[in-house]
Amino acid sequence: MKGVGGGAASPGDYVYFKSVVPLHKISIGSKLWRYYDFGPKVVPPLVCIPGIAGTADVYYKQIMSLCMKGYRVISIDVPQVWNHHEWIHSFEKFLDSMNIHHVHIYGTSLGGFLAQIFAEHRPRRVKSLVLSNTFLETHKFAAAMPWSPVNPRWSP
Repeated sequence: MKGVGGGAASPGDYVYFKSVVPLHKISIGSKLWRYYDFGPKVVPPLVCIPGIAGTADVYYKQIMSLCMKGYRVISIDVPQVWNHHEWIHSFEKFLDSMNIHHVHIYGTSLGGFLAQIFAEHRPRRVKSLVLSNTFLETHKFAAAMPWSPVNPRWSP
C-alpha cells in the first residue's frame, strides 16, 4: 500500500488509517452520527469530540496509536444541536445505541465544552475528561454577538 509521497503507508499515516478504520454512520431520531470506532470492544472507550471546525478524522493519529496499545477510541462528528439539553439527550442516545455505559471523553474547543456539559449532567457515565483549548460558559460569546439572529443559550 502506498502512503503520502508514494512511500509505503505506515500506521501513523492518514492513508493507512482510512484503509483500516471504517467511517460508520447511524441515524438516531433526526440526528445523523458519523464516527470512527476502533479498538477492543470490551473496554470503556475514549470518545473524542472535535471543535467546531473539526471532524471525526482529525484524531486519526490518536486512534491508531491508542488502539495499538489496547484502547478503544471512538471519534465523532457532532450532529447539529441547538442547546445543551438537545446535546445531552442526543449524545446519550448515541452511546445507548452502541450499548456503551461508561466513557472517557477527550474534547477540544467546542468539543471540550460539550464534554463538560455531558459530564455535568450525566456524571455516572463519564469516567474521566481530557480537555484542550476549551471554555466553560457561553455568555461572553453571546455578548460579543448581539447582532446574531440565532444566539442560542448554551449554558445551563
